[in-house]
Amino acid sequence: MAARTRTLTGVKPASKLEWLRGQSARRLITRTIVLILLADVAFIFVVPILRLISTSLMDIMDLYDPTVVWLPRRWAWENYERAFQALQYGQAFRNTVFVAGIAAILQTLSCAMVGYGFARFKFPGRDRLFMLVLFAMIVPPHAIIIQLFILVSKLKWLETYWPFIVPSAFGMGLRGALFIFIYRQFFKGMPWELEDAAMIDGAGPLRIFLNVMLPLAQPAILVVFLFSFVWHWNDSLEPSIYLSRPENFFLPQRLSVVEAALSNLQLRGMWGTGTIMSATLLVILPLLVLYLFTQRYFVESIERTGLID
Repeated sequence: MAARTRTLTGVKPASKLEWLRGQSARRLITRTIVLILLADVAFIFVVPILRLISTSLMDIMDLYDPTVVWLPRRWAWENYERAFQALQYGQAFRNTVFVAGIAAILQTLSCAMVGYGFARFKFPGRDRLFMLVLFAMIVPPHAIIIQLFILVSKLKWLETYWPFIVPSAFGMGLRGALFIFIYRQFFKGMPWELEDAAMIDGAGPLRIFLNVMLPLAQPAILVVFLFSFVWHWNDSLEPSIYLSRPENFFLPQRLSVVEAALSNLQLRGMWGTGTIMSATLLVILPLLVLYLFTQRYFVESIERTGLID
C-alpha cells in the first residue's frame, strides 16, 4: 500500500504533512513581516497627527515642561476657542467647501468627457493632443503662475472664485491633466461590445457616454472627485495669488494670518503655539472625517482604476 501511495503521489504521507507544515510556517512568517512593515509605515504617518493633537491641547506650562511628552497636565481646550476665532472658521469653512465642492464636481464631469474622447474616438492629432495633456501634467503650476495671474487680471477675475471654477468646468484646473489621464486609462480598458450594442439600439455618442460608460466608471469617478476635492481644499498657492481680502480666504490661507490674529489677542511666541496647532487641526479635520467615511470605497476604487499597478 505504501509503495502504491509513492507511485501515485510521488510523496510519502509523512513527507507531505511536513511539506504542508512548512508552507503554513512560511505563510505565517510572511504575514508577520508584512504586518510589521505596515505598522512601521503607519507609525510614520500617524505620529505627526498624534503630536499635533497633543500639542494643540497643551498650555504654556506644559510646553515649557520637559517632563510632559504626550499627555498634558491640563487640557487647554481654550486653544481651540482662540483658533476658531483667529481662523474666522465659519466663513472660511463655507468658502472652502463651496469652491472645493463645485470645482471637484465640475472637474469630475468635464475630465470624464475629455478622457472618454481620448480613449474611444480616433481623430487627427489625437496622440499629439494627449502628449500636450501629459506635458501639462508634468509642468508645475509654480512655473506659469505669473502668466496665470496676468490672464486672470485681464479677465477681471481677481478677488473672485471664477479662476477656480471656470477652468474646472472645461477639464482643466488643479491637476486636471492627471484626472484626464486616469479617465483615459479607465475607458480604454472597457470592452467595445458595450458601445456596439448601444449603437445597434440607436444610441449616439453622447447617450452612450452618459447612459453606458459613465455609470460603469464609478471607481474612477470616486477617485477623481476625492482627489480633486482634497487638492482644492489644501491648495494655498493660487488662492494667495488671486485673493487678498480676508473675507474671501479659504481655510489654508487663514492659517497664514493666524499669528497676526493672535497678536491682536495678545498671544505671541510660545503662548500661541498650542493655538496654532489647534488651528492646523481644525483645517485638516474635515478631510480626516471625509476619509474615515470613504476610505473603504476609496481603496477599492484605487485598485479597480489600476493606479497602484
